[in-house]
Amino acid sequence: MKNVAVILANGFEEMEAMSILDILRRGGVNAVAVALEELDVAGAHQVKVQADIKFDDVNFSEFNMIVLPGGLPGAEYLAKSVKLQKVLQEFDKSGKKLGAICAAPWALGTAGVLKNAYTCYPGFEATVAKAGYNPNQNVLRDENIITSKGPATAMEFALEILRDLAGEVVYSEVKSGLLFQI
Repeated sequence: MKNVAVILANGFEEMEAMSILDILRRGGVNAVAVALEELDVAGAHQVKVQADIKFDDVNFSEFNMIVLPGGLPGAEYLAKSVKLQKVLQEFDKSGKKLGAICAAPWALGTAGVLKNAYTCYPGFEATVAKAGYNPNQNVLRDENIITSKGPATAMEFALEILRDLAGEVVYSEVKSGLLFQI
């Protein structure tokens, strides 16, 4: 079974985080909600959730991928977290997968792991401050990194991650069960 850490900081985008966690779990992926700080985390729209585990208690060597939901101020906390930046760099160096949506590519940019192409929430590319922004794709893959635009593309993003981790058959089954059409 594949293990994915979905990092939640206060101010995360709820639609993005829940879509990622739900779709990956539907597909049999062990998607773990990891709180950057305290287990109780409030989203950008004050939806409160309890994460599965705190960041400091995670053994990241057991994980195949890290995914970062966007939202503000959550994405800023991700981008400014020294401990997260270190783990993102370690994952990238070892070729492990990274994903970020909405404003969260900012954290990938800060870590210096974005490659040649990415997408993010329109207008946020100036904050990411990395050449290679592509506004024309909802979900963009570049080497070991998958990025996406925002709340409306969250299901497509999560499904693409599922396809990558669990294969075409599982992807198709989950997509069909969700009545999702792209």
